[in-house]
Amino acid sequence: MCVKLLIVDDQISLHRYLDKVMDWEEMGFTQVQHAYDGEEAARMVEAFSPDIMMMDIQMPVLNGIEALKLVRQSFYMPRTIILSAYDQFEYARDALRLQVSNYLLKPVDAEQLKEVLGELIQESVSSIRKSICEELNRIVYSGSMEPESLPVIQKGLQFLAVDRFAIMAFVDDSPLEIDYAGWVQEHADKNINCIAGYRSKQEMVVLVGGRDELTEARLRACSQSMLAEAASASPPRKLSIGISAIAQDAALLPQLIEDSAQVVRSPESGSKLKEKVWRIKPYVDSSYREDLSLQSVAERFDIDKYQLSRVFKQEFGVNYWAYVIKVRIEKAAELLVGTNWKNGQIAELTGFLDESHFSRAFKKYYGVTPKEYRSSTIPSNG
Repeated sequence: MCVKLLIVDDQISLHRYLDKVMDWEEMGFTQVQHAYDGEEAARMVEAFSPDIMMMDIQMPVLNGIEALKLVRQSFYMPRTIILSAYDQFEYARDALRLQVSNYLLKPVDAEQLKEVLGELIQESVSSIRKSICEELNRIVYSGSMEPESLPVIQKGLQFLAVDRFAIMAFVDDSPLEIDYAGWVQEHADKNINCIAGYRSKQEMVVLVGGRDELTEARLRACSQSMLAEAASASPPRKLSIGISAIAQDAALLPQLIEDSAQVVRSPESGSKLKEKVWRIKPYVDSSYREDLSLQSVAERFDIDKYQLSRVFKQEFGVNYWAYVIKVRIEKAAELLVGTNWKNGQIAELTGFLDESHFSRAFKKYYGVTPKEYRSSTIPSNG
């Protein structure tokens, strides 16, 4: 998680005390900032957008209640804990009217505060998951993403510390109501986060996310484990699972949902996709001079570019574009040794944009420039 906390109190000693006794990182806080009066707090809420705020009541310039009223005018209200040395009903009453999450008395009890903050973090997580699920629902039914949905999903994924995600779709003949998101979580790597699940008319859609731990291999392993469990049930369940490509741009979610749904609705399409990809590889080997962009080759072979990227990696263990570069560079190396053509000619004949692009790619691949490669592999006449 990436949770932001704002601590507002005019007593510097309180800030130091909390930073000393609370392990913010362990609790899930990735950013902790401090303000020392109500006016400063209102400005920082707008600039920092904290998920949770701790606010003292008695402060100079603006007291806590006045600051909260000002914050509410900005239409963004973080979950807030009021801290006060004054056990007076009117303060609690005003705080409740402003929808404050909790009201704690000073001196601050570290264990109590830790418990309250933990509860607020879980509330935030539940709220974020719910909002993403609602947007997922809209995408599933409309087949597209509304402009206002994208920032909601982006903010949610950022909060959950997700920068890579994919869609898993399920078709199951089981009459039971199954929590597929929970089921995926049981079988997935512990670092894979099952963010939200939604049941459409035809299948169950689960959004899974993570960081570098989210890989196609791990998603396939999770899928195989679930299929094995379904097959061993009594009676055996007929289960189909479709997995999309892994993406990092939330705007691609409609496409990922459609990709996974196509695979799960038409299991035979998996073999057809593989057949096309096995035809694409020799095409790349022989057509290295042509336009081999993912979009161009996908259109030529009538395959979705995201499916092409995913299945190529699955079948050959290398990213599609990395393979294209490999073929072009190795062919260029042959020409460097076997001809006396200039770099510009070789670059053109092997599909590179220009000589500069060719030279950079060549050095990155072989560790030497084309000129150095040529001189080291062609014996001198002397």
